[in-house]
Amino acid sequence: MQWRKLRNTQDHSVSIRSKPNCKRICYNGSNRRTPHRRQTRPLLSVAACHFSLAVEMSQTELKPQPDTSSVDRPSRLSPATALVLVVSGAVGFAIMGDSLLYAILPLAAGQLALSPQQVGILLSANRLIRLFSNTWLGAIFARFGPYRAFVISAILGVLTTVLYGFKFGFIVFLLARIGWGVSWSGLRQGTYQSIWTGDRADAGRLMGLKWGVVRGGSAISALIGGFLFDHFGFQTTVWTIAGLSALSIPIAFGLSWPASASPQHEENQANAAADSPEASQKQTGNVRRSEHEILAGWTEALSEPLQRSVLLVGFFKLLLNSILVATASVFLADRFASYSGGVLLGLQVGALAGIVLGTRWFSDLFLGAAMGALADLVGRIRLTLVLVFLLCLGLAMMLTVQDNMSFVALLAVLIVSTGVNVVLDAYANQAALVTHHPQMFVATYATASDLGSAVGPLFAFSLVASVGFAPVYGIAALLVVLALLYLVMLDARYTKPQTPVSGGL
Repeated sequence: MQWRKLRNTQDHSVSIRSKPNCKRICYNGSNRRTPHRRQTRPLLSVAACHFSLAVEMSQTELKPQPDTSSVDRPSRLSPATALVLVVSGAVGFAIMGDSLLYAILPLAAGQLALSPQQVGILLSANRLIRLFSNTWLGAIFARFGPYRAFVISAILGVLTTVLYGFKFGFIVFLLARIGWGVSWSGLRQGTYQSIWTGDRADAGRLMGLKWGVVRGGSAISALIGGFLFDHFGFQTTVWTIAGLSALSIPIAFGLSWPASASPQHEENQANAAADSPEASQKQTGNVRRSEHEILAGWTEALSEPLQRSVLLVGFFKLLLNSILVATASVFLADRFASYSGGVLLGLQVGALAGIVLGTRWFSDLFLGAAMGALADLVGRIRLTLVLVFLLCLGLAMMLTVQDNMSFVALLAVLIVSTGVNVVLDAYANQAALVTHHPQMFVATYATASDLGSAVGPLFAFSLVASVGFAPVYGIAALLVVLALLYLVMLDARYTKPQTPVSGGL
């Protein structure tokens, strides 16, 4: 009797010890536990179980195991990055016609029977209309979603480029430029909303990537167009670039926009899908409310000092940039003292202007993403201060040297402006995300920037003819520097309690 009790105790202890390592016996293939029998079978079963587990483990070790680290590792090209690349590629093709005009229109004014004042109006008209079309397109994107609005914008952009090649006179040319302004409002809004699909911490890199791809199209257009203009004239050059620009249409049709690109549109669709009087009432209220979105966007943008400073810098920065780009070919012609030819590498002024503007826009392609990542890494405050110093130094050299060195200095100034544009757009993008209507703030910021872009070419040619290049460039640069320093001061004040090391938003 005592021996039997001892044996049962030993069997039970063996079974208890074997339970944690033997689910095959204890759980019978499910979560339901099966009791052990108080016989010698559990000992044999436990031994068999351990033997089979040992065999399975040895076989598993011999089999090649999949690399789970590669499965869990995120892909190098995220969905947000891919969307930004494709959207920016479509915009890069669409913008080719507009970029071409800055390189060759001031030089072709005589062939087209245009006065210098008319050239300034044509280069400003697309920006003047954007003072209104930016907010219109922002509301359209919010109400109907990005797909249809972006496709229509791409088609309109190609049609306006084709019209440049017909010698219909100043009025038709002016209407084409106005049409391009409306098109660019939609194309640019699409690029911003593609960036919204990514992480906020990655906004600087995506913004730089966006401008790099878009300005890559501008650079190709300026480089090819400058050489074609010198050898084949204005009309052939425009239609060649229009053929390249047409590639934006199939890209726009093939885009697939995620819901995160337009959260407000998704809300409108959900309300429309609900077949109820309450939903209809809510949708009607949204339509009425959208009529006041333009005013609400400006009111909200002007409500905070930091947002106001972003708008101010956007105006002055684009004022300087538009003056430099619009008068680049005339500046080079003045430095080389001839409109018909140049002395640098035996190239004519059209080719030189194409090289200058192409390099400036190619700097977006190569430096834009790097500047954006650098801003995310070291902080936009520190990067902004460095860029301000380099911009002032480059302008001083450009206005004091002559001939070949002025060409190099102009290149340097335009390249530095790339970094300033990326940093400023990153400021604007982050400011938009903290507002109640981000589409409206983006449209408001774009409108302020376009106002500066429109004023620049509109008065640049007449001012340069009256007082020369140095006062025009110098005053515009001074305004940019003061506005940037004011923005840096506000940014440091608002973000110091939260991110004392990053140097800014």
